[in-house]
Amino acid sequence: MAQWTLTDYSTGTPEIFTFEWNPNKFDPPGRSANIVAEATSAPNGQTLLFQGRDKLRKSTFEGAVGSESFYTDLDTWKDKWYPLELSDDQGNTWTILIEEWKWTRVKRRNPWRFDYTAQVIVL
Repeated sequence: MAQWTLTDYSTGTPEIFTFEWNPNKFDPPGRSANIVAEATSAPNGQTLLFQGRDKLRKSTFEGAVGSESFYTDLDTWKDKWYPLELSDDQGNTWTILIEEWKWTRVKRRNPWRFDYTAQVIVL
């Protein structure tokens, strides 16, 4: 099975982080058009539509962590300020900025069992 990866090109030499467990939920980026409708003043005038640049594309993914090393590595990568390349298990690739990250501790025998939710902006 192909693994998800994050790639950091900011240092000149690509650094690659491979997810230990692939996310279990993923909402791929869609499209949100920027359309404005204006009514004309003519008695039988039609509505005029103006289309601008698309709104920012966003995506979310959720997953689980089950080891200390996976948690600490992912916690470091989520704090990067610059664009990262995200690749999924189907070979799709996006350039992203991490907008929001939430950790949820899951009470189990394993003290490093966490769930996470990431919201990213697709560039």
